[in-house]
Amino acid sequence: MERRNIYPCFVGLLVLSTMITSCNKDEEGGGEAPSEERYTGDTYQDLHSPWVKDPNKTTHFTKWDCILFGSYPANEVVCDKFDAVDGYALADGDVIKDASLYEQLENADWTDDDTVIDGKRYHRLNGHGAVTYSTDREEHYRWKDPEEWHYFVYAPIKWRILKINGTKAVLLTDRMPDTCPFHDKDEDVTWSGSVLRQWLNNTFLNRAFSETEREAIEITNVENAPNSHYHTYCGPDTQDYVFVLSNNEVFASPLASDYGFYAGSGIDDPARRFRSTLYAKCRGAWWSSVEGYQGNSFWFMRTNGYTPSSITYVCDFGYLYNQGTAVTCDDAAVAPAITVDLTKASYQTASSVVSTDVNQ
Repeated sequence: MERRNIYPCFVGLLVLSTMITSCNKDEEGGGEAPSEERYTGDTYQDLHSPWVKDPNKTTHFTKWDCILFGSYPANEVVCDKFDAVDGYALADGDVIKDASLYEQLENADWTDDDTVIDGKRYHRLNGHGAVTYSTDREEHYRWKDPEEWHYFVYAPIKWRILKINGTKAVLLTDRMPDTCPFHDKDEDVTWSGSVLRQWLNNTFLNRAFSETEREAIEITNVENAPNSHYHTYCGPDTQDYVFVLSNNEVFASPLASDYGFYAGSGIDDPARRFRSTLYAKCRGAWWSSVEGYQGNSFWFMRTNGYTPSSITYVCDFGYLYNQGTAVTCDDAAVAPAITVDLTKASYQTASSVVSTDVNQ
């Protein structure tokens, strides 16, 4: 299938003959997914592991229970017209038009670019705090003035439950909250030494969760298996509070199936399609304009690509690009994952997500 859009940070890799294949779908291969209808793991109180159905091996359906846990800047407060992002890439509530609140934010006292007004927490951002910014870069947030502050309200983070094992739950953000390059230098690097890992386990962790909430987050033993197609070494296993998924966790493995992703080949799996928040877009996350996938972003794996200086990712279609892109790519969104002890976590249940409702 020929792509109708190429990610800006992917262009440089196309000069290499080994990278010319365009959207080589689910390159790792993999056998047929079993025909089944089941919960993939345990249940805790009224929360379930994903429910999957694959009645005829050509369609796949997943339902994820979801919870709200932690909070992060998400929705932008504006005083008048908003045209920085194409309408199709926005969700309800992304833009809050409130001139009075905007004025309060302009005159507020800020500490580390955070403030509280009437019990609500807000974050401000200008171009210097973005990963990347531009006034006219297609399918990116359109900045009018990089010196101007943009104001975002913290919103609860919605998480899909990927699996429950006893009282422990593996969670993945339902909407990608931010963007960060996998690494800050064009060099060989694995997950263990990446800037993304450092950022997730420091900046993101401390911004998204209170001290009490952090006590409910378990250290996860993160396996960093080699790229199964190119056999690229992906570094030592790690222990992390926050991580991103690997190739094996989203495709062609029993664990991918348990998490609710289609583990076979030959179908488009909407379970791997994700959108980013408005805050992530303001920070630099790209969104797709391709008909049928409009508004979706692409997201990093922690698995290296065909070289140690490349990293794999899932595109707007939901396909795994096993060859990867440069580790310095600056406009991929990030889908954090965590493991929580549900007996310690103060969470709220949220509406479930089904794969047929994911943008496609």
